[in-house]
Amino acid sequence: MRPMNTTSRTTKAAHKTDGRTINANTLEKLRTTILGLFAEALYQDVGIRTICERAKVSTQTVYKYFGNKEEILYACIKQDLDGLNASLIEAASHHCNRIDQVRVVLETWCNFYFDNPSIARIVFLNIPQAYWVGERQFVQSALHDALNQQVEAGQQAGDLWDQIPAELLNEMAIGAGHRLMIRWLTSDEISAEEVRTSYIAGVLQLITPR
Repeated sequence: MRPMNTTSRTTKAAHKTDGRTINANTLEKLRTTILGLFAEALYQDVGIRTICERAKVSTQTVYKYFGNKEEILYACIKQDLDGLNASLIEAASHHCNRIDQVRVVLETWCNFYFDNPSIARIVFLNIPQAYWVGERQFVQSALHDALNQQVEAGQQAGDLWDQIPAELLNEMAIGAGHRLMIRWLTSDEISAEEVRTSYIAGVLQLITPR
């Protein structure tokens, strides 16, 4: 699978000139169909025709409204990830201690995916790793921004380990989270509780002053 092309999101406006529209009910049907399909299979195994047949929407309408399959995938999880972003900010706002802020951000992030395994499969099994580094405005902006804010502030205050730049510490933490989520999704040998406990403990150990 090639990296997603964020510039094609502007094609959503194309349906206006073409006269094709998707009403709210049809759009939600399309969304739930996509979530179901991508929760069962990998990106390359799900075709536009299958999506349209299941959702009872014409391929012409879908292409005009979204542009391509990549945009459909993004659109179907965007509202959930916007909600995750708000939850991370809200969770951190209830704590003053930097370690507690990082802990609750990671806990909220883990719980979201454990409660939404279909979205987890899309995020961790259907989007290439390279996209996380180069296109943070996509689905991992929530975790990255929340962690970066807390770690940077904590380092400046002397509360967190500062021998590695906050940006790189965040990359390490997010990378570890990805690997653990993939392990959880693809193996019966590790539980959600093991992932959550190990991940949070590991990241807190990483950022605690030596």
